Amino acid sequence: MLKKLYKYDWKSVSMLLLVLHGVLLAYSVIGRLAVVIAENFATKGGNNFDTHTSLVTTIFGMSAVAYILIYVIFIIGIVLATILYLAARMQKSLFSDEGYLTNTLPVSQDKLLWSKILVFWTWSAIDFLCVALSILILASYPETMQDILDGFQLFFTSLLGFEGFNAMTNAIAVTLGLIAEYFFYMTSLILFSICLGSLFKTHKSLGAVVSFFGINIGQSVVMLILMFILPPLSPITSVVTTESGEIISSTGGNETAQVLFMLIWYLVLSVVFYLGSRYILTKKLNLD
Repeated sequence: MLKKLYKYDWKSVSMLLLVLHGVLLAYSVIGRLAVVIAENFATKGGNNFDTHTSLVTTIFGMSAVAYILIYVIFIIGIVLATILYLAARMQKSLFSDEGYLTNTLPVSQDKLLWSKILVFWTWSAIDFLCVALSILILASYPETMQDILDGFQLFFTSLLGFEGFNAMTNAIAVTLGLIAEYFFYMTSLILFSICLGSLFKTHKSLGAVVSFFGINIGQSVVMLILMFILPPLSPITSVVTTESGEIISSTGGNETAQVLFMLIWYLVLSVVFYLGSRYILTKKLNLD
């Protein structure tokens, strides 16, 4: 039944998101073609720049600045639109008029929640890949490819342990931490906020937004307090050195401990938010 729920939720959200991400990739290809045309124009012009050529070059430059500005806004908009649209679909599917049908289906609340979560994860991954591919289309030139490849090589050599155990531990912890924060924590927080918003008698969407930012700010404050209280997690580092630069003593938090703490913190909160969402759907369901 989970597979059927996933397919239904996937179809209900994918059309608009496919169009938006297709437009992003098409916009990137257009920009790449424009760069190629500009390079060919500059090559053919050589050093013989007359007034007309200089004017065209200026227009190309101004167009490039405008394109990059729109591109940055477009990427930010696509990412935010994906999150907001998926969240809106969650709210509509669970708590609007459509929620009456959803909550009468002969399935458990866990399957209802997991169908939403899996669709959110799938589209979050697609969103990331499309943005990365879009940037790669625009940034991959013979002059930049070596730097890009060096960056990938450094990351994977650290991840696979070729740079030493500490580097591998940090790389794995950072990677898992980012996955836990975005895919687990963020998704479960959005879902929990929507469920909390449903408990409001009026302005349920506003209640969900307030819940989201309130919980996010609150947990951030608590996390920072814990990091300042516990010495291994302290974000402040002090180093005492000699005149020659030799380190005598060093106090402060351990980077690996900090990353592992944040990983565990986000995973624990994710479980709490999921259980809270499940409790509200099971015991406090309000479709009024």
